[in-house]
Amino acid sequence: MTEARPTATPFSTRIAVFLGAEALSAIGSWATIVAIWGYAKFEYDASPAQVALFGLAFSLPSVLLGPLTGAVIDRIGPKATLAAARVLGIVASLLLLGADDFTTLALLSALHGVTFAFSMPALQSMPPRLVADEHLARTNALVSLTDELAIVFGPVAAGVSIALFGFEGAFVFDALTYALGLVVLPLVRLAPVRREDGDDDAPVRLRDALEGLRLISRSRVLRRTVGCTFAVHLLYGAALLCEPIYVDDVLHRSPDVFAALQTVFGIFLVLTGLVVARLGERLASFTWVAAGVATSSVTAIVYLGTPWVVVAFVGVALWGMATTVISGPSRTVLQRSSPQRAHGRVLATDVWAGSTGELVGLGLAGLLVSLWSVPWAILVLGAGVGAAASVLWLADRRDHASQAPVDEQLLAAVGAEVS
Repeated sequence: MTEARPTATPFSTRIAVFLGAEALSAIGSWATIVAIWGYAKFEYDASPAQVALFGLAFSLPSVLLGPLTGAVIDRIGPKATLAAARVLGIVASLLLLGADDFTTLALLSALHGVTFAFSMPALQSMPPRLVADEHLARTNALVSLTDELAIVFGPVAAGVSIALFGFEGAFVFDALTYALGLVVLPLVRLAPVRREDGDDDAPVRLRDALEGLRLISRSRVLRRTVGCTFAVHLLYGAALLCEPIYVDDVLHRSPDVFAALQTVFGIFLVLTGLVVARLGERLASFTWVAAGVATSSVTAIVYLGTPWVVVAFVGVALWGMATTVISGPSRTVLQRSSPQRAHGRVLATDVWAGSTGELVGLGLAGLLVSLWSVPWAILVLGAGVGAAASVLWLADRRDHASQAPVDEQLLAAVGAEVS
């Protein structure tokens, strides 16, 4: 028996306005990341290793704080957590205006990483309490679209802001978009979640922080979905290191070609994201998540494994399309396969798995590229990710064939435990 869900509303104009503000906030965050990298390079003449440090400073908080953020979200609610993260984002962006040395810039990058560590799982845990279940898959796809729009328009916003007002202009733009997200947040109304007496007053304990890991370890569908998240983000982390090296060493092209490849990726990411949102429920299954990861591995190999620039553009476009099929459907599977009062912990663990995967992929890619080359490195890693997705999909098919409702029973049992 599945957990009874609190009644939520259909998709509405208020929710659309809220998601629009979240998209602008994500664009502002991307603009700030681009501006920080540029600021470090042009103002402080940072080395490539030092520039990479900013990427590490931004992503590391999600790795270190992952389980804890979920416990906070489930304790005070995703709306309050998102509001606090927006305030922290405003402060972090404005403090960047006074950064006058490399160390301060790195520390403020980490503060932005803390903002992301709390805001991302908070936002992802809201849809089941925002809309009725029949609108859940579509809403999750639209939440994912806010990040996809940021990938396309974040660098554009950074370029315009920097051109008009200098690097500080991007920081102010980010603060304004965080403020907009804070202003529209009261528009959304979340359905309540049943809690035990005193639940809200108890302090967050280590046991609470690790609850997401425990829930996932006991549910096959949760384990497999989070495993797909880790695997595909390992590939993303590898690509962060491999892409610029590939354009220079394999294609022998200028940075303009690298920028064009990123633009094509982003365009197809957004266009396919609109299709995924349109299809909604038809893609809301683990089968599509695993298929997206497997396809992503193949298209990444096509993109980064060819010496021909035309094939690279085709590959990166297909990679953008495959990537879109993963995020929205995977969140729908996670939400429907876990008790709603633990959604913050489950989704924060998923974000943690993704961030950890990116760091692992970055390290593995560095090692393999130093031993061989980008095409061979991406072939090995892509094949590994594709094989992992295939194994997880086959295991899921076997479970469905046996028609064993273990996960539904586990969901009911775990829901009773958590409550």
